[in-house]
Amino acid sequence: MSTDLLGKGFMAFIFSLAFAASLCYGYDRENGTEAEKGQKYLPMIRGCLLPTVLLLLLIIGPLFYGRAYTFKRLLNTCIAVFPHISLYYLVLLMVLPFIRKHICARTCSALWLIPNYLYITQTSYMQTSQPRLVLQVPGKLPVILMVIWVTGFTAVFLWNIAGHLLFRRKILKYSVPVTDLAVLELFQKELEEVKLKRSGIQLAVTEEISAPLTIGLFRRSMRIVLPEKQYSEEEFQLIFRHELIHISREDSWAKFFMMFCMAMCWFNPLMWLAMKKSAEDAERSCDETVLLGADESKRRQYAELILKAAGDERGFSTCLSASAAAVRYRLKAIVNPGKRRTGAIVVGASFFFLCMTCGYVSLAYGEDTGAVTVFRSHSLEEFTADEITVSGGEYVNGRDYIDAEALTQYIAELPTQEMTGDYSCSNNEKTLSLFYESPYGDVNVEVYTDYIKVLHLNDEHMLWHAYYLPEPVDWEYVDSIVPPLPQAEVLLSDDTGRKPHHIYATVTKLVRKQDGKCVIFKDRELQSNEGIGVYGKELDMDAAVTFSMPLVSNVEILAETWEDTSVHTVPLESASDGITFQVPSRPAHYTITASFQGTNGIYEAAFVFHVHVSGADNDV
Repeated sequence: MSTDLLGKGFMAFIFSLAFAASLCYGYDRENGTEAEKGQKYLPMIRGCLLPTVLLLLLIIGPLFYGRAYTFKRLLNTCIAVFPHISLYYLVLLMVLPFIRKHICARTCSALWLIPNYLYITQTSYMQTSQPRLVLQVPGKLPVILMVIWVTGFTAVFLWNIAGHLLFRRKILKYSVPVTDLAVLELFQKELEEVKLKRSGIQLAVTEEISAPLTIGLFRRSMRIVLPEKQYSEEEFQLIFRHELIHISREDSWAKFFMMFCMAMCWFNPLMWLAMKKSAEDAERSCDETVLLGADESKRRQYAELILKAAGDERGFSTCLSASAAAVRYRLKAIVNPGKRRTGAIVVGASFFFLCMTCGYVSLAYGEDTGAVTVFRSHSLEEFTADEITVSGGEYVNGRDYIDAEALTQYIAELPTQEMTGDYSCSNNEKTLSLFYESPYGDVNVEVYTDYIKVLHLNDEHMLWHAYYLPEPVDWEYVDSIVPPLPQAEVLLSDDTGRKPHHIYATVTKLVRKQDGKCVIFKDRELQSNEGIGVYGKELDMDAAVTFSMPLVSNVEILAETWEDTSVHTVPLESASDGITFQVPSRPAHYTITASFQGTNGIYEAAFVFHVHVSGADNDV
C-alpha cells in the first residue's frame, strides 16, 4: 500500500470518527443527557459547505492560482466529486428501505449530507498517487460536453432558485404578522426551550397555505408561516417545536445542498428522486425528535395534526405535512416507531468508503506534445539539462556522461494530454527527474510511465502541472540514454511486531568503469548532519539490504561506533541480490561497498546509513 493512500485513509478515518462522535453527541444532547448549555438541537452536517467552498474558490482562487489554474481546479473538483456523489446516492437509494428499517431517521437524514465534506479529497493532504481509470476524450468533444453540462446546471439551478423566490413571494405577499399574545407567548417559550441562537424569526399567518411551514435560508429573513386555522395549545407547541428543530438543524440548507447536487448531476434522473427521499428523511427525523419520550396519546395527537392538511414544501422550505406518499411513511413511524439503532457507525463507515473511493477516475483531453506543455514551443537548444536524477542517483552536469540532447528531444516528442484531478503521480515506480536552465526560467520535469509533471519556476504562482501520456514512456530507450545507477534499499526490523524502518541508503561513492575508462560520479565523505538514519531506544534489529543491480563482487560492511570499528565481508556467492546482518543496540555508522553490473559498465559504489539512539548526545 502506497504512503499517500495510507495518509488519505488516516484522514478519512479521522473525519469518519468525527461524524460518528458528532451524531452520538447530538443524540445525547437531544435526549437531555448532555450539559444544558447552548443550542439544544444542532446541525447534523452543515448543508452549505461544498457549495461555499466552490464559491470561495471561484472568487479568491485567481488571487492565489491565477484564472486558468482556478478554472482547472474547479473543473477537477466538480468532475471528481459530483459524479461520485451521483453514484453514492444511487447506492443509497437501493439500500434505503433496509436502512430506514434498522436505524433512526436522524442518521438516515445525515447519510444524504455527508458528501458535503468530499471537498477535502481535493486537498494536498489527501492527494492520491494516480487515477485508477483515465478516460480519454478526443478532439473538441470535451468543450461540447462542458458547454452542455454547464448549460444544464445553470438552467436547473436558476429554475429552482426562481421557483423558491416565487413560492416565497406567493406565501408572504398576503401574510400578516401573528398578533395573538397567547400564540406569541407559546412561541417564545419554545424558543427558550430549544435555545436557538440569533433567532430573529418572525411568525406570520396567511390563507395561502394549508399546513404550517418555515421558508427561507437565512435566519434574519426566515418566517414560520401558519395557515388561518384554529389550533389547541398542545398543537401549537408541537408545530413550533417541529419547525424550530428544522431551523436549528439548518434543514433548509440541507435542501439547498440536495438541489445543488441535483443541478450538478442533472443528467442523472435518479438525483431528483434522491432529493425527494432526503426531504422525507429530514421530516421524519424532525418527527422522531419532537416525539422523543412521548406517550401513545401524544403520538396520536401529532399524527392527527399532520393528517389535518396536505402541505406544500416547494423551494427551500420545511413543511409539517407534505405529500400523501411522504405522510404515509411518516405516520407509520409515528404511530409504530419500533426500536432502531442510533447508527452513528453507519454514517462514519459510509463517509470513509465514500472518501476513499473518490478521485480515482480522471479525464484526459486535448492533444499536445512535450514541446508545448514542457518547453512552451521554445527552441530546445535554449534548454540545458543541469541535473538529471534516476533511480539510485543523480547525474550532475549530465551532458558530460549522457546524451542530454537526445533525452530532451524524446521528452519534446511525447504526446501529452491535460488531465483532471490532483495527483502526486508517484507510486514507487520508475521515475526520471530533470532540472533545466533556460532564458525563460528554470524548469523542473518529472517523468513517470504514464504521466509527466512540469514546474516552471519563473511562473508567478509556481504550480506543478500534470499531464497524461497516452503512449507510455519507452523506458528501454530512456535507459539507453540515461542508464540507471545502483541503489541500496535497507529494511530494519525487530521481533516486536512494530512497523519496520524502510530507507534508501545515501550514495557516497559512485564510479563507473567501461572500456578502460573511469568516470567518477561521486566520491566524498558525509558531513555529520547528512545521511539517512533511524532512531530508537532499543535498536536490536536485523538489517536486510537489497540492491537494484546484480552484484559482481563481495559486499563489505563497515560498522563504526564510539567503542570500536568492525568490518564484515559477505561473499558474492551468498550475497545474491541482497544481504542481511545484525544491527547492535548502540549507535553506529554503516558503510556498504560493492561492485555492480550496470547496462553500460561496472559500477563501484558505497552506501551509507546511520543508526541513532533517541535523545542521545553522541550521534555518530
